Amino acid sequence: MPLEIIFELSSTIAKRLISVAGQGTLLMFCRIKQLQLKPALFALLCSLFPIIISYFWIVETSKQQRREAFNHDYQITFNNISHNLKAIDQQFEQLSHVSEQCQEDTLIALRKVHFKISYIAEMGLVSQHGKLLCSSWGKLDPPTDVLKPINSKVLRYFGPLVLEYTKEPAMVVAKTRPDGSEVNAAIPLEVFRSFIEDTSQSSDIVALSDSQNGTPLFVSGSYSLPLNLNSPLFPLQQSKTSGFAQFDDDSNKYFVSEVFPALPGLVLVASRPTSELYKGVYCLSLVQLSMYTLLLCCTVFLVYRHRSQRLSQRSRLKLALKNHEFINYYQAIFDTRNSQLVAVEALVRWMHPVDGLRYPDAFLPDIDRYRLQVALTEQVISNLKNDLHSLLAKCPQLKVNINITGQHLKDASFIKQVLSAHADFPNLCLEVTETELVEIDSPQVQQSLQSLKEQGVKLAIDDFGTGYAGLQYLQQLPLDALKIDRSFVVAINTNSPQAKVLDGVIDLALNLNLQIVAEGVENQQQANYLISKGVYLHQGWLYGKPQAINKFSE
Repeated sequence: MPLEIIFELSSTIAKRLISVAGQGTLLMFCRIKQLQLKPALFALLCSLFPIIISYFWIVETSKQQRREAFNHDYQITFNNISHNLKAIDQQFEQLSHVSEQCQEDTLIALRKVHFKISYIAEMGLVSQHGKLLCSSWGKLDPPTDVLKPINSKVLRYFGPLVLEYTKEPAMVVAKTRPDGSEVNAAIPLEVFRSFIEDTSQSSDIVALSDSQNGTPLFVSGSYSLPLNLNSPLFPLQQSKTSGFAQFDDDSNKYFVSEVFPALPGLVLVASRPTSELYKGVYCLSLVQLSMYTLLLCCTVFLVYRHRSQRLSQRSRLKLALKNHEFINYYQAIFDTRNSQLVAVEALVRWMHPVDGLRYPDAFLPDIDRYRLQVALTEQVISNLKNDLHSLLAKCPQLKVNINITGQHLKDASFIKQVLSAHADFPNLCLEVTETELVEIDSPQVQQSLQSLKEQGVKLAIDDFGTGYAGLQYLQQLPLDALKIDRSFVVAINTNSPQAKVLDGVIDLALNLNLQIVAEGVENQQQANYLISKGVYLHQGWLYGKPQAINKFSE
């Protein structure tokens, strides 16, 4: 083949390749422009300069924040235990002059302290000769030989020892009285587990130790002590010590220790390996990763903005329902007669992927506007099955309330779902808001109400007194309960017209043998007034705010 033909053919192929590459580059550029990624690239370039300049400052600041966070968790635990020890010391002072004869007044005094400080397992009174004369449970006959009191004006401890009745380890806190006798209290070591729970999550070791020799009384983690300090940590020379040291388990750790003012013989020690404490701190090896992360974040943000601009609010809500972004919060309903939790009301929240938690006022008007109430409530019921399984196992008689509208009662598929959910929640109650119009005469509504009543599903009227159909509902709906609106509760002990209407609403409900629940109870004064009127079921911030199931279960 002649060289001219080969050259011409090669040139043609090269031109086509260049053309294709150019078209591909142009197409890519156009797509980048459509996605508005230029701001992301500009932001990336602009971020490099401050990252380099502030590198060392960021590292030190981040490390300082980690130490401060560790100290903060430690201090919370220390203050908690210190507060309880101080409370014991104050109570012991009140027992400094009770009689040693263990008569009725002495036993009553011991029991008062015992019941006031709930975690005390047992109180005791020891004579100056080392005889345990009586406990908070009664006089010992004959007295038991124990350690003789020490001449000391401050709290001291000894133990651990095993309690005779419960067979669990405990620490005994004691204080010598002016006459040389001693008052003491046994505290189960398991109590301290709850005290140090928060700190133990951020520490590898949390220990209650003897301030003189470091012997641990209670430990969470594998106990070890620092080696390469200028002087031994114990006996503790000052009230609080912190710093870095090589520990006897061959690890470098940051530690904090402090003596309890009310009980100088006891110290709280917490430590964390520096490799864990500073894990994830911004460093030079992460610069490139940070750059790509920033680029990714900017890109996602811009693409989302472009996408969100094209979606209508109705489409957003439908997408949120499809993605199960709506979650349940739960608010407790208490029976004030026995301080028992008797019901929970499921309240919906929107966990928006960008904005975070949204409250009902931000989306319920649009839910109503686009007639998505039934779909939303179906998701609430679906969430109930996932959330309340363990809670109902503990409290099988617990009532579960959900809110519906008149639209729900006209939807046959929703009624089927409610009846299906009733098998899992035997005490299910549907709350119909009075301001929502219910077509009572509708055949669909009548059939729904009949089906619900036959299956034992309860029906309540919510926010009673705020609408126009209250009396009609009371006469024609098969109601089981009436919920008094918050506006009436707030008006208690005021000159507002609502305050006068409230008594009438309560009398009306009692005459109709309806269960009454007061909403929006925020202070004890309101609660006392309602109780005096025979309203014992209360719901409101006085008893707890709406919470996610994980916090509600706690």
